Amino acid sequence: MRFAALAAVFLLAACGGGEREQPAPTVSEPRAPVTRTEPKKIEPTPAPAGQAQVSVTVALLLPLTGAEADVGNALLDAATMAFYDAYDPRITLVPLDTKGTEEGARAAATLALDTHKASIILGPLLSRNVAAAGELAAQRRVPVIGFSNDRTVAAPGRYILGFLPETEVDRVIGYAAAQGRERFAAMIPYGRYGERVRTAFGDAVFDAGAKVTRLESYESDAAALADPVKRLTDYDARRKARQDEVSFLRSLRDEMTDEIARQIDDREVLGDPDFDAVLLPEGGALLKTLAPLFAYYETDLNRVKLLGTGLWFDPDLLKEPPLKHGWFAAPDPTKADAFFRRYRALHGRDAPRLASLAYDGMALVASLMRDDADGRNFFTAMALTEPTGFAGVDGIFRLLPTGLNERGLAVLEIGDRGFEVIDPSPAAFTTPVSR
Repeated sequence: MRFAALAAVFLLAACGGGEREQPAPTVSEPRAPVTRTEPKKIEPTPAPAGQAQVSVTVALLLPLTGAEADVGNALLDAATMAFYDAYDPRITLVPLDTKGTEEGARAAATLALDTHKASIILGPLLSRNVAAAGELAAQRRVPVIGFSNDRTVAAPGRYILGFLPETEVDRVIGYAAAQGRERFAAMIPYGRYGERVRTAFGDAVFDAGAKVTRLESYESDAAALADPVKRLTDYDARRKARQDEVSFLRSLRDEMTDEIARQIDDREVLGDPDFDAVLLPEGGALLKTLAPLFAYYETDLNRVKLLGTGLWFDPDLLKEPPLKHGWFAAPDPTKADAFFRRYRALHGRDAPRLASLAYDGMALVASLMRDDADGRNFFTAMALTEPTGFAGVDGIFRLLPTGLNERGLAVLEIGDRGFEVIDPSPAAFTTPVSR
């Protein structure tokens, strides 16, 4: 198997590719698709002997230097694992450094297309880099599979493999509604991510036949979280309701009503918020500040279920009492566990969560080559957007003609013994995709 030496990576990225005019590739008629009902497993296995000896160059564009270098190099390590696992001598893998910038992504894409004649590009990681590289690749009709989760950079032929918050929101809301939750609230961060979550939240609640009762937005500042939570939980109105009820009962001047008034007066508020589930699409330090505020503003978390996204898949959050028994959607960790354990054994360090994307991307490329006996239709849109999808490290996924992806996610609970899968990820997609 041929592999472009990593020692040449930085030299290649620094060199300027010529602005040569590249002839348009010949596009052959797609073959009739093979009927399949289950996702195709892309676990890398050696290519069988006797296949067409067609050489293919796979360009891997990653931020190998710059602010995102640690993540970029981890993704390179993961892709390299899949590359060697697949053992296909027809593949040449060429890693190129985007430096984490749009200019670097364009330079790397130019090298990939002009110098290395890449048949497909894996990466880049950052959304703006995916857009920059994708524009150049589209001119040559070379597909790109980026590792971003920014849906705005997806387009036909420019696919994104990242974990989409829309999919996570839809999954956890659908599950919560199926468990009897009917009235949903959400805390939405300001910004583009928040806008995406807000739209996905509304759609998911509507699709589940439930009702949105409360929405609040907040700045990404721990000091600015209290007031939005106070408003969301209707704390002031419930506190006033308690005061009014106590005053009324005492005005009756009756022993029984006086006793009831004393019991109510021991509480901070009267009544519950008008929701039984609340979405907190946040992670890290902000989530650690946000979650305790619900109990502070007299929200009974035995009655109201906290819901989250894949940002909750963080071992540090297991130590946060307010998040105990909260639900969130994410890839089933039991499926990817073997990959992450193997990565650690090989490299002596933990892989970032995104590393599995690079492994699955490279495994997908090798799998498509292994299954194409005539060597002409490896990376057509029809092959890449196989409706039944693929089964990878993180479970099933499929690339859509729009460039977006769909994943089969599990629902996890933050339990007493760690993350617990309470609703497993599906084994196959049940909804059709038109192509």
